[in-house]
Amino acid sequence: MRGSKLLYAAAVLVLGAASVAVARVQETADEARMAPAILLSREYHEKHLQPIAEEIHRLIDTEQVDGSDFTSIVFHGDEHYLDLFWKGAVPAGITEAVDAWRTRTREAMRHDPAGPVSPDYDVHYRTAAYSRSEMDRAISRFVDVVGNDEAEWSSISPANDGSGLVLSYQPKATKRIAPANAPMRDYATRAERIAGIPVHPQVGSVETPTRGSRTSDAPPWYAGADLRLSDNSRCSTGIPGWVDKRRVLLTAAHCQTSGNVYNGQRVVGEVTAYDSGLDVAVITTGDNTAARFYSSAWDSGDSRPLYGPARLDPGQSACFSGATSGFHCELEVTRVGVHSPSGRTNATEVKSRSGGIAVAQGDSGGPAVANPQGDSMAPVGVIIAGNTDTKTPCSGTSSATTCFSTGYYTPLDPVVSKLGFSAS
Repeated sequence: MRGSKLLYAAAVLVLGAASVAVARVQETADEARMAPAILLSREYHEKHLQPIAEEIHRLIDTEQVDGSDFTSIVFHGDEHYLDLFWKGAVPAGITEAVDAWRTRTREAMRHDPAGPVSPDYDVHYRTAAYSRSEMDRAISRFVDVVGNDEAEWSSISPANDGSGLVLSYQPKATKRIAPANAPMRDYATRAERIAGIPVHPQVGSVETPTRGSRTSDAPPWYAGADLRLSDNSRCSTGIPGWVDKRRVLLTAAHCQTSGNVYNGQRVVGEVTAYDSGLDVAVITTGDNTAARFYSSAWDSGDSRPLYGPARLDPGQSACFSGATSGFHCELEVTRVGVHSPSGRTNATEVKSRSGGIAVAQGDSGGPAVANPQGDSMAPVGVIIAGNTDTKTPCSGTSSATTCFSTGYYTPLDPVVSKLGFSAS
């Protein structure tokens, strides 16, 4: 926790609209002004399922079990279980870990007065036709042959159940994979020949980077503040951390890849590294960053602490915080490993369960966070885009903008490995 900090307000031009000023609340008032904690039954159940998902990933990542046939984990929080998709027999190390977790969890729930009467948290083993690595190789084959041609495909990702690939496209635009407006089965047949495994096609447009306009942040910097770029457009500050013992913030690479970035008239820092495939850039800050993020409306100074980081699987809950549209929860992870013709190679897709705002233009670079069970939340990634087909009415935004009910973020794992980032 930082010491008390003077209120700071600066008027800035927001996409040609009227000037606005936002004051950061004093640090001593953070808890009193904190946005109410989000306590939803679904997230409560996810909290009790999360430990076994983390343990399965850990056993695979550390090669304590052979994870070559692992496909995916899919959460079903409302039903109190998760699916573990695996090609072939699940290794004994995994089943033993699951059995031990079942025993611990059911014993613990007997002593939890806030818990449901019969939680019956469980892992369901599901047989998959293909492993995640096989589907990833199929994606590479497809992209190598077709290229990053937006006319032929919009996004491609592994199917959560391991049945093949999920491929979106615009029927009117395709020419090479299938003639324009050809039946979807014709497009699927040709795409399957290229990829070498089944393809599940769906109609969908390309992603829209959410670059566009919390306007008066001051060091130490928080995540989710307004970021003004060299061309005077807007993005958002992202997760704070370290690279090579230097204080940094993340943002989206499509926002800016070199030079200084600003909040109001104040220099936040210089973009010193980026990765186009991840669509993530590193801002080296001249001042300290703080492990906090803005957790309410775009014009509020409410904030929460960050801890972690964490990763999410399909079916889990997520929240986005962007400088233009503010803080949005009630989001659900729907796809992982999403590739796009823009060159992005590892995005995670989330959708608003209510059909409301997930992300808006101007939110790019802001933090994707999880675990809405209390004050602190875990950073899971960097907001990068919205889905063009899911435009939704905007309300409570900092300026006129475009809002989407489906959004995308880059998860932190590849950011750590490729850019040497560690969250603080």
